[in-house]
Amino acid sequence: MSAPLEQLHDFYQPPSPSWRPQTVGSYVTLSIVAILLIALFAFLWHRWRRNRYRREALHELEKTDVRHISELLKRTALSAWPRAEVAALTGPAWLTFLNTSVKPAPFDSTAADQLETMTFSTAEPSQEDESAIRNAASVWIKHHAVPRKREKHVSA
Repeated sequence: MSAPLEQLHDFYQPPSPSWRPQTVGSYVTLSIVAILLIALFAFLWHRWRRNRYRREALHELEKTDVRHISELLKRTALSAWPRAEVAALTGPAWLTFLNTSVKPAPFDSTAADQLETMTFSTAEPSQEDESAIRNAASVWIKHHAVPRKREKHVSA
């Protein structure tokens, strides 16, 4: 006679459920999700390429002498706006342009005066003045808004 435990059988294990979609609605949903992911990737890629000039300007800002920050800002603006609108701007008109293209304006009256005088001065600026100008320039580079109709594509 055999022991009762030897007469037991294993539990019946049903097959694992399939990961394959079972209905037409599943295929439609997966297709829509795939299209949306591709569109999102294309949008992010386009935005990343469109803002390349900003990344390069921020990188250059770290190495640029404080006297050349206005020149860097001008080159950055020329990358986004038509040359006819930006190239001739100097003095108060240039500072007005910088402040009106970002909300809130990064260059207060003191920073604006310092930016203008540092460009043409041979005296060494104070650490606070340099820091204020670099911070304002960084804010402008990161956040300036180019009107859609004026925006031009910057190729890689």
